[in-house]
Amino acid sequence: MAASLDSSSDSALGCQPRDQMRFARIWILAGQSQATTFGMNPNTVPASWKLDPGVHIWVSGPEPASSRWEVYRPGVNSAPRGQWGPELQLSARLRRGNPTTQLFLIKHAPGQTGAAFDPGENDWSPLSQGEAWTRLDGMVNAALKTCDGRVDAIFWMGNHSDGLRQEKAERVGANMKALIDLSRLEWGSQIKWVVGLPDDTAPYATTVQRELRALAASEPNVVIFETADYETQEDGLHYNTRSVHRLGDDFFETWTALTAGK
Repeated sequence: MAASLDSSSDSALGCQPRDQMRFARIWILAGQSQATTFGMNPNTVPASWKLDPGVHIWVSGPEPASSRWEVYRPGVNSAPRGQWGPELQLSARLRRGNPTTQLFLIKHAPGQTGAAFDPGENDWSPLSQGEAWTRLDGMVNAALKTCDGRVDAIFWMGNHSDGLRQEKAERVGANMKALIDLSRLEWGSQIKWVVGLPDDTAPYATTVQRELRALAASEPNVVIFETADYETQEDGLHYNTRSVHRLGDDFFETWTALTAGK
């Protein structure tokens, strides 16, 4: 199904009334191209998808004043524009069981970005000014100014690039903890992190996976899930359509298990 490129019916959602935001969730999707997801375009949007006015995504314009919430259209206004990812199934699962809950998505997942500081590469380190963290921080803070809400959870699928070099792989736990700590300092101490383990194609992937398991075991409100048997595209790295949906399902089910009884 080719998603319609006509967004003329959208209006800037602006600030949401306080009584509405009590029944809303603000979720962040971040990481690298496995979360984007690379290769997903308007032509791969499933025919079963239907526009849901209860699911919104933050669209960053060329100027801060032109950024706004829009009703989510995969392959149109998902990030980056023209692609879509696990947020399609993730949002569908939430709304199916919670039809009165409004969902607000903020997504930033640039390719080839690890958590380690690297002066020569784009990365997620807070030490790298103007790169992935700075961009996400600006998006989230701008979005939060428009609504009376708080970030509930961050869904992360990345760290493949950290597995390309041993010194980066061995620091994944510490580097991800720095991101988690900063996100909670910025947007709320109870933010939940739902993390998919990266694939095993990088030379030091096993080290990365070990570090992430240890982090989840020691850090409250951080949980991981396995992706070892996900199917990929021909490049052997990026997920095919079936696995993109599965990633959304696993995000949702892991978040549900984490929040059960809370």
